[in-house]
Amino acid sequence: MSSPANTFEATAFGKKEATGPDKVPAPVRREPSRNRPLLALLGSLATVLTLVSNRYGYYHDELYFLVSGKHPAWGYPDQPPLTPLLARLGDALAPGEVWALRVPATICTVLTVLFVALLVRELGGSLRAELIAAGAFSCSTMVLITGHVLGTSTTDLTFVAALSWLLCRLIRTGNDRLWLIIGLVLGVGLLNKMTLALWVFAVLVALVLVGPRRIMYSRWFVVAALVSLALWTPYLLWQARHDWPQLTMASVLREQAAQGGSLGLLPYQVVVGPLLLPLCVAGGVWLWRSFRVFAVTFIVFAALLMITGGKATYLASAYPAVFAGAGIAADRWLHSRQRAITLYGVLALSLLIAAPLGLPLLPERTAVAYGKALTVDQARSQIGWPELADSVARAMNQLSPAERSRAVVYTYSYGQAAALERFGPARGLPRAYSGHNGFANWGPPPDSADIAVVVDGFRRTGPSDIPEWTWQACQTLTQAGVVEAPAATRERGKPIWICQLRDPWSTVWPHLTRLG
Repeated sequence: MSSPANTFEATAFGKKEATGPDKVPAPVRREPSRNRPLLALLGSLATVLTLVSNRYGYYHDELYFLVSGKHPAWGYPDQPPLTPLLARLGDALAPGEVWALRVPATICTVLTVLFVALLVRELGGSLRAELIAAGAFSCSTMVLITGHVLGTSTTDLTFVAALSWLLCRLIRTGNDRLWLIIGLVLGVGLLNKMTLALWVFAVLVALVLVGPRRIMYSRWFVVAALVSLALWTPYLLWQARHDWPQLTMASVLREQAAQGGSLGLLPYQVVVGPLLLPLCVAGGVWLWRSFRVFAVTFIVFAALLMITGGKATYLASAYPAVFAGAGIAADRWLHSRQRAITLYGVLALSLLIAAPLGLPLLPERTAVAYGKALTVDQARSQIGWPELADSVARAMNQLSPAERSRAVVYTYSYGQAAALERFGPARGLPRAYSGHNGFANWGPPPDSADIAVVVDGFRRTGPSDIPEWTWQACQTLTQAGVVEAPAATRERGKPIWICQLRDPWSTVWPHLTRLG
């Protein structure tokens, strides 16, 4: 009779029998010295991310997280609280320094790659398979982009990789108490990004469809569900008290068809790294044949994103297991020196393509042009924020001292407002307001402020250049200039207006709030 630790519903491994032995070999215990190559790879990744973390400037979402962290809450209209908290903790290391904010991102990225390697080990892969999977994942655009800047996707990848490893270990060992750890990790992860709930649902569907179903019959499974729900509850209560803005946000993103919308989700996966896609396909095939639960999870998760209209980049959450399978598949394919040269050459070339997209390696103008050509808006969103504050300060200086005492700054987007919160005080600017996303909750300006320096969201020409809301709200409206910033950056050329308000902000504000 097989022991519980070695008995599984073998459909998880591609069999049709109800139960049977795990066909994936148990991990081989390695001497500490055998881990040195992996530790060297992780150390190299951490070193590179640290060395380049201070180049260019803040990403617009990072600036937003900094402001959000100064307004601590269990939730925000467009995100749970974890990433703003990490931004606040990182900034506390050295206030106002970009590199400090990105320390949490570097730590999360190194942990993500480590969990991918551990997943390979749990699946019975060799040391070489671990290094291939970890190396290929480190060469992918998604890891370099999310590893360089702090965002919800950065930590989301870490939680999915950790949960994938824990789930694989639970299935292999049959140790149901691992559910408790899964519940704790999941509960914290749900305080980071709602997309994780979709991934977990995809996992549960995969377990029902292909097994092993037995692991869900444990009381520890129920305990894990209760623990994760308990940790998630404060955020859910915040959402309920604010009429579920996250659902509205999801609907808006679906209407905007971000990154090609539902139909563009699969073709957009080329951003993983065009040369890595064949490796990912091989990894998916290996999972289908050997550990089917992860293959089905990927398929179900992709389908859910297409149905709900999620951004194409959200599918990145499902890739840790795919790269783990790819490492094992590639390791078994390497039967000759020629194949090894081919594989390592592909990884090196992929890194050469992806590194300038995800990391601040090129001169700013070159990086912006390179990203624009490949539809990756990374460098463009890290350049020009101090110049935005300079331009607004020049507009503000056109007012008399009496007028400046009654003036506030209003911006179209949360990125603009957050940048002015960071760089405005040093230039004598008052607090910046916006009706966009979380900033809507931190307004309106006081009614005593009857003058607004308005930064518009779009560069336009002709009569439509005037922001629509100002037609009714402003008694007088004068263009005070445009944003002067490095060429082709996010804010360059956007008009700046001086508005003499007709009505108080308390009347105008409800018409300015928006999600998107």
